Amino acid sequence: MTAFAIPITLGALWPRNAVIVQRPPDDALDWLPRTLSWYDRSSAAPLPLAGALPIICHEAAVTLPALQLLRDCGLPLPAEIITYRDCEHMRALVTHQVRRGRRVGITYTSRRLLAPVDAYVNQPGMHAALNDKARLATLLPPDAVPRRRVVETADLPCVLQEGRAPLPIVLKASTRLGSGAGCDVAICHSPDDLEPALRRLAPAERVVIEEFHEFAEIWCLHFAIGDAGVVYCGGAEQVCDEGGVYQGNWCQQGAGPGQEAIEFACHAARAGWSLGYRGFLGVDVGRTREGRWLAYDLNFRVNGSTIQVLLRDSVAREWGAACTRICYGVRFRGPFAAMVERLWAFHSRRQLVPLLAFDLERVDAAERDPICNLLATGTSREAVTAILDALGEAGFDLGAVGIRQPARRAG
Repeated sequence: MTAFAIPITLGALWPRNAVIVQRPPDDALDWLPRTLSWYDRSSAAPLPLAGALPIICHEAAVTLPALQLLRDCGLPLPAEIITYRDCEHMRALVTHQVRRGRRVGITYTSRRLLAPVDAYVNQPGMHAALNDKARLATLLPPDAVPRRRVVETADLPCVLQEGRAPLPIVLKASTRLGSGAGCDVAICHSPDDLEPALRRLAPAERVVIEEFHEFAEIWCLHFAIGDAGVVYCGGAEQVCDEGGVYQGNWCQQGAGPGQEAIEFACHAARAGWSLGYRGFLGVDVGRTREGRWLAYDLNFRVNGSTIQVLLRDSVAREWGAACTRICYGVRFRGPFAAMVERLWAFHSRRQLVPLLAFDLERVDAAERDPICNLLATGTSREAVTAILDALGEAGFDLGAVGIRQPARRAG
């Protein structure tokens, strides 16, 4: 049986007495995906990244068949997996873990703390400030970010009506809550885009107005930040739709952005380290048509392609597969047991690594189609695309994932 190696885990970056809590509380969903069960599925996303640390996951994500599948497919899993039923049960479990002397390692900040401030791995105020999009320019060199300014949300309509922000522009929510998947971003190409953008960002206290760039390529660069310093882990090319919504990543050995982008992304990682942050960081960068690299987002947390980048070398070494495509929230047209069997069949042919198998019936009886996250593998993008097409024929609903190329995204 293949055993994949994860070179750096949360267990190496966080204290030994930490417990992983990725599920965002219900009061912190403003700028996160609202698709059914996303937040409970998210709870189990760090399973292969846990190392020796315990993790709190929704019970539908860690059924016995699901865990057996992941183990049989060569993923390292933690020895202690604590299951919750709903958000209030999760809060109670966190309280119990803190009473046992454990520290809480979170991914997404919230309005109401899960525990006393000194029980967190990362100080919540510092963690929230690092992820606030208004802070981007303070964590990077001056010439590494698009031109931008921050305004009060109440002033935004006047700024836009007076033409002080010529189109196209990118609007981003400045918030101390967790954010992801482009839910806090609105790209405005024409005047017709402005009103929907204003409604969408109205709950934010402030809004970032950022210069629009039609990037030729976009990457997420990954860093591990521990007590000893900063380690660059590699990059994955992002796939986004025309609205800037995250759709997954391509990752290939030997491919990556220019050294300039890596260097200024390291600058942000070192800034986070100096402020006391410990954990993973993803820096989103894009190359303009003129060849200039810019950073347009920082996420001090586990990112969508963190596991993909960390598995890159091991998958290539064990299977000879230099190219991978990560896909999230893939529905299967059939029962949960059949999905597990199909995932194993593709894995046995060295075509994918399953990352999550979620039994949706355990969450909402009205929604019966199970969901998975997966890493499709191959020798090239063409080979991986063929596998994605085969998955579609086997009952997996990937939409246009099998044929979509990285979209140009505004920064």
